[in-house]
Amino acid sequence: MTLTKRTLPQAIHRQTQRRALNILSRIVTSNAEQQRDLDSAIKTVRLHDPAGYLPGLLLPERRMQKAYYAVRGFWIESGLRFGNSAKISKHSSPEEQLKWWKQGVDAVFAGDVSLGKDFDHPTLRLLQSLSTEVPWTKQHFDDIIDGRAKDLNVKQYETVADLTRHAEQSCGTLAELVLESGEIMPDISPACHEAARLVGIAHGVTNALRLSIPVISTTGKLIIPTELTTKYGVRSPRYLLSALGQGDQVCLRAMENAVRDIVETARDNLQKARDLREAILAEPNGNKAVSVLLPGLASETFLNRLEKSQYQLTDRNLRNVGSLEHAVCASRMTLAYFQKKF
Repeated sequence: MTLTKRTLPQAIHRQTQRRALNILSRIVTSNAEQQRDLDSAIKTVRLHDPAGYLPGLLLPERRMQKAYYAVRGFWIESGLRFGNSAKISKHSSPEEQLKWWKQGVDAVFAGDVSLGKDFDHPTLRLLQSLSTEVPWTKQHFDDIIDGRAKDLNVKQYETVADLTRHAEQSCGTLAELVLESGEIMPDISPACHEAARLVGIAHGVTNALRLSIPVISTTGKLIIPTELTTKYGVRSPRYLLSALGQGDQVCLRAMENAVRDIVETARDNLQKARDLREAILAEPNGNKAVSVLLPGLASETFLNRLEKSQYQLTDRNLRNVGSLEHAVCASRMTLAYFQKKF
């Protein structure tokens, strides 16, 4: 069959899926319980963070692949306000849920053989079993939880710098933890870790934009900082991001300008990370490190869609990702993996 422009991405997607399944079949362990916990983490990532699934399969080492899904699963579950899997009352507050995760991380790194019944959880078990193989920095896990705790009572960021600081604390450590799983440490590979921090910021800011409508509808939190709503004269921004506030075209244009500035912030951090590529490849294990930064491509895919929609966060098409777009994103990641780019 001759491949047309329409069928080519789909063909690439099928090839990528086959390759991914072959790779996934090799992410196995002789420890049956660890395998069950790993399967649970992979399922969590596929369900709640589909764009974050493929990058884990493209990592060059089995240990890094397992660590990727472990920390990504932890990051997802510790951030779920609804349907949280923490082993506490379903009626517990978000603060109580985060306290449980903090205590669970403390138990993981306490060196005890058993986590005990209070923390006998697939994600925590997986983290503990891998902690004997991976030189993780515990502070990174603490930073993720601390960043989430600080964010609970924020109804609107004051400045763009506040937004990026939150993104760095909640997401900037993810790639660094995966780097550590490949024994790529900051003292010998500083460019790798700086790029991971920058990609994390881009990821966090993009994720905030992606979830802005669900978050404002469930928590009342506005992702657009006061600095930008003031700069562009955005009146009643929460109303504008509701289904009711779509008639005021002047204010809508002002809101789009504010969103554009946030998109540019995410892109700027991603470009700064890419500018470090030569320095990364010159460092020990630089080739491995580049693969860790592939999630930046998933963030860029969403930013491109948002730009195409004229920065309208309320555009329903932003939340309806078709199979063709998944195919294009997957093919870009796969190509970047072989080209040692991100």
